Amino acid sequence: MKKPGKVPDTHDEFGLLSALWILASNDENPIMTYAGIKYRLDLPEHYEIEALVQKRGELFRRRVPPYRLEKWKARLRENPIRRPAWIQNKGDEALQLQALEALTVDDVFRSQFRAGEEAPRSSMEIMDWGLEHIERLRKASQEAREEKIKSLQLWSVIILSLINIAVTIGVAILK
Repeated sequence: MKKPGKVPDTHDEFGLLSALWILASNDENPIMTYAGIKYRLDLPEHYEIEALVQKRGELFRRRVPPYRLEKWKARLRENPIRRPAWIQNKGDEALQLQALEALTVDDVFRSQFRAGEEAPRSSMEIMDWGLEHIERLRKASQEAREEKIKSLQLWSVIILSLINIAVTIGVAILK
């Protein structure tokens, strides 16, 4: 099993999380591939989508059972038109099949609310819940960041005041 890395510290982490949520909730196929997400969202190859999915277990399920992955891959082998765009973009049939066969359970994820084999798209209520949840996470992160800045400012003032007192005492002693 691959060990996901750290989610890059980016101001748009929650925007990406929203995009992941919408795609995993509303895509025709309930099985999402990390490579497909990177392709669809035009993300760099090294971007750690896996870490973001792992970090948000309340929204996403990592992996699918092996038998489900094999059934999905068999359907895609039989019907090339249903293959994800990132696989179709490989052009040559042999390269497409190679990319398809290389997929493992560690290369896929799904919405928590699309756990079943042929799970339908999520309802608007579920999609709204997820987006509202992500917005709450964004606000909590912003508030924590602001609180940290205020704390640093307070400690800076205290330290500068102590330095000022020490210098004043030092100057008074030297006179």
